[in-house]
Amino acid sequence: MPNALEQYRQARKLALNCVSERKEEEQDPYLPVLDHYLHTVHVTARKDIGIQEILTDRIAGTVHEGRTESFAANFMPLLGEDSEFAAKWITLCTYAMDEGLRDPIKVYELFGRYFVEEGNKRVSVTKYLKNPLISARVIELTADPFTLRDGELYKAFLKFHAATGISAILMSKAKNYKKLLKIICGSYDCTMPQEQRKDLLSLFYSFEAVLNKLVRQPIQATSGDAFLMFLEVYGWQPDEVIPDSVIEKELTSILPAILAYPNTHKAALLTDTSVSDYKPFLSIFREPIKAALIQTGDPKTSSWSRMHYEAFKEMEKQMDGRVSIQIYENEDTPEKIERAFELAIADGAQVIFSSHPLMLQITNQFAAKYPKIHFLNCSLNPEATNVRTYYTRGYEIQFLQGMAAGALTTSGRIGYIADYPIYGAIADINAFAIGVSMVRPEARVYLEWSTTDEATNQDFPVDIDMIYIAGQDFDTRIASGKRFGLFDVRTGKFANLSVVHQKWGVFYTRILTSILNRSYKNDAENNGAPISYWLGLSNGLIDVSFSDALPFQTRRLIERIKDDMAEKHFFVFDGIHVKHKDDEQTAPISMEEVATMDWLIDNIVGTLPKETKLIPSAKELVTLHGLDGKEAETIDEVQIPASTGGVAVARPQSIESDETEEKAGSALASPAPDSDRPQTGGERDGKENREDSSAL
Repeated sequence: MPNALEQYRQARKLALNCVSERKEEEQDPYLPVLDHYLHTVHVTARKDIGIQEILTDRIAGTVHEGRTESFAANFMPLLGEDSEFAAKWITLCTYAMDEGLRDPIKVYELFGRYFVEEGNKRVSVTKYLKNPLISARVIELTADPFTLRDGELYKAFLKFHAATGISAILMSKAKNYKKLLKIICGSYDCTMPQEQRKDLLSLFYSFEAVLNKLVRQPIQATSGDAFLMFLEVYGWQPDEVIPDSVIEKELTSILPAILAYPNTHKAALLTDTSVSDYKPFLSIFREPIKAALIQTGDPKTSSWSRMHYEAFKEMEKQMDGRVSIQIYENEDTPEKIERAFELAIADGAQVIFSSHPLMLQITNQFAAKYPKIHFLNCSLNPEATNVRTYYTRGYEIQFLQGMAAGALTTSGRIGYIADYPIYGAIADINAFAIGVSMVRPEARVYLEWSTTDEATNQDFPVDIDMIYIAGQDFDTRIASGKRFGLFDVRTGKFANLSVVHQKWGVFYTRILTSILNRSYKNDAENNGAPISYWLGLSNGLIDVSFSDALPFQTRRLIERIKDDMAEKHFFVFDGIHVKHKDDEQTAPISMEEVATMDWLIDNIVGTLPKETKLIPSAKELVTLHGLDGKEAETIDEVQIPASTGGVAVARPQSIESDETEEKAGSALASPAPDSDRPQTGGERDGKENREDSSAL
């Protein structure tokens, strides 16, 4: 082993390389200084949380300016080996190698990062020796989120910290903290017991070490982001001890998605489910095969649950003895849902459907554990998961209802009461508005939300004569008497003008047929990605009928267009082109862009709601299926045909793009892309620790 003087020389070499590289990159080569940030950040609370072991990887800088130029940004020493500073560093290094450093340093913690007030040289020696932990007296600082440029992310961090007492898990998106809380606590308002906190941190540190072993290059995902992706697939049991070898095996299978983050693999949106009637001579299934349906609601009180119950029964009848079914009802808590999955698997189910979007996460976890079973979840989920998802193209029906509303309105003011800002819902709103503009170009659609804690549209008129009320069908609280759909309110009688028909039995029959015919896997092979079935009129899964209040000729026109849509001769968003980032050329809008719309066309008066304004039940759904925000960074402008009002700029109303966060965020607001993992290897210690502090 080199002596302490040689260790200092090697450490100083790492420091000089760091300074040189950071100057070439036009970045500050020296330690970040907390005092500098506190000029603009308002600290609202200070709390001495005592002496504890902290990760050296989370030590980002120093508190005061005095010592900053003695160290490079990677905390390696810069001063010459004949200096008093070098002599003290060498003495500490000798002591650390012989007996270990015992005296705690003093640090201030802000947003999961530590800044050293006493013990900079001890930190330098510890980082050089690649010791992951150091004893420290920690003073925790809490800042006013409004003084941080990424206040929403910081607020999510504070909520997560309050619930768990953990500050070591850092995310790049506020949404990810909420998802993690949902997995580990079952809800967003929880307090984690001390023992579970220790279990979670132990698993996280083990996961981080394995991730660091497998990933050498800088990546965009923080360790927290990657940890969330891991738990989304494999779940978390507080009392379960997972060996590093198992973590490595499971992590390897999802590593491509982590490396691609935030541009994670997308699910292939399939708009056709046609299957052959051919039955192979040799089948891997013995008939009847077993299929299970798991529902959160009770068919006696929920129209959504009743619809799927009847559809599953219809499928069993259509399959004529080739399928045996089991239906689990009223599974309305995570514990009940997990138990239903366990029962279905124990009963030998080969295909399991979960009929509610909120069950996607649990469905995904069971799919990872039981890869030989087919799992499907009823939701529109363009993100890649182990589970195939299925949903209807509601925008097609909304377009037709928009035409009806435009034909009937006399004031030109039409109301639209939306519910959840999730995948597909914005396409529904825009399609409705396009339908209105096709028959009444000057009409305006006034948008309001039923799931916010206060009104979002101060311009919502009182003299509207037509109104559409969205009620997501999967809301298990909705019984048949719930008023939603298109209404004529001019007579004061709130007359319903349309009835929507969803025919899930068609889908269930086709999926089971494809499994029996051994053609189910062809969808995945042909597309090379997870599958999200997005089905509509052309698949026979949805339909709409209108009352006689609609003029005959208008009904005739709508029926003609509906037939054209069913025959794939008419596309609602045809003619709309998007201009993508860094590309002056426009291209026709794709189905993926329709599914992930986060902008409103220009005959809509209203905005998309901020997630913080949603009621609790809506926040839970939006956290899992809400728009991610990165789509806003890929679309600059949307061109709309003249019949729908000319050109509309794609203006995300409530979602900040990742690019905005990167440009506007400071180190205190946004963690560095690869700064969340302990470093290994001399070169890695020099290079990636520089990246660690560059964001500061």
